[in-house]
Amino acid sequence: MIKAITSKDNPRVKFAYSLKENKNRNANKMFLAETFKSLEMALAQNLVVEVFATDYVELPEDIPLNLVSENILKKLSSNVNPEGVVFIAKMNDKEVKNANKVLYLDEISDPGNMGTLIRTALAFNYDLVVTSENSVSIYNEKVINSSKGAIFAIPVRKGNLSSYKGTHQIIVSDLSKNSIDFNDLELKDKFVLVLGNESRGISKDTKKLADVSIIIPISNIDSLNVSVAGGILMNKIH
Repeated sequence: MIKAITSKDNPRVKFAYSLKENKNRNANKMFLAETFKSLEMALAQNLVVEVFATDYVELPEDIPLNLVSENILKKLSSNVNPEGVVFIAKMNDKEVKNANKVLYLDEISDPGNMGTLIRTALAFNYDLVVTSENSVSIYNEKVINSSKGAIFAIPVRKGNLSSYKGTHQIIVSDLSKNSIDFNDLELKDKFVLVLGNESRGISKDTKKLADVSIIIPISNIDSLNVSVAGGILMNKIH
């Protein structure tokens, strides 16, 4: 179904634009995303609701395609130079059974870091990404963009670390003196890898749940960016 839209005041454009606000995303269980690669990944998971593009895009017959001007696309896009497509996607709330390899993000505040970590978790075949209540919104536009479409291919949701206590080995990345070299970790079949806030690290409540604390041995500097550390750890622990 193809429709031409010429006005920024069109109801479909207004609805799509409303999804830039977190309260509207949550109320509708939908969010905005963009780029052709992300669209391809979202289509593969049957998560695409509606598409806005400046040129024709081949889509399944049941997904509306709105042909719009560059001005309308820029209104909906979060990028200075949009690629040519913005789309509405459903939140991926499918139940995850047998999540043996879980990445837990404890109060991650930077959306670029979160998106990169989601992308990395997909690359290393993690089953699920869980974020703490105080982390940045999963569906923040910068999170979506920096995940490069990964958010459509790996389930991501908010949750409590305590729900994994006793069923999974909880591995906390921590700079404390009690942490062991991550190369010495004895990994169990079911585990949760926990990464902490960019400036504060792991919270006290999270540390209490840890079965083991690990550290990356480094020289000449005190710490690494959380997305860099996460990439190193997921390369080792997967």
